[in-house]
Amino acid sequence: MNTAAAFEPLTKEDVADVLGVSVRTIENWVNDGTLPAPKRLGNRVYWHPGVFFGWLEHRLMDDEPKGAGQLMAPSVEAPAVVSAPGRRGGKRRSIDVDQLRTRDQAKLDALMA
Repeated sequence: MNTAAAFEPLTKEDVADVLGVSVRTIENWVNDGTLPAPKRLGNRVYWHPGVFFGWLEHRLMDDEPKGAGQLMAPSVEAPAVVSAPGRRGGKRRSIDVDQLRTRDQAKLDALMA
């Protein structure tokens, strides 16, 4: 009888716990191509542990230095500043994308240290 090794798929919460970041950061990293995209099952998304930990191993073992604020080359270049609605529909505010990337890179660097 052939018995496959069982594995438990990883949720957004699991991935956030492993990396020490928020679920929202995980969503942002998936959207900008930093993390591999999860697979949808019903209303939830999951990563196969081999895919996620393979990506993490590659990121941690990568000898090529990345520029400040550059997590991975995004598939589409985002503008440096985007406009977002203010809280509660108030005045629009500008968001510096490079500043956010730099902050996220610092968090990822701290995890890898």
